[in-house]
Amino acid sequence: MLVKLRPISVKIKPKLVKLRPILVKVRSELVKLGPKLVNLRPMLVQVRPISVNVRP
Repeated sequence: MLVKLRPISVKIKPKLVKLRPILVKVRSELVKLGPKLVNLRPMLVQVRPISVNVRP
């Protein structure tokens, strides 16, 4: 399965490199907004596995 996914990750990786600074900014904003985001946590839990899988 990993072998099949590798070409996809190679295509995605350059995009991820561009996105990383944006993600860092977003993360720092999320830290500031933390208390307000408590009720959004279920959504973040659903999103997190995707970001872990995409990470190079």
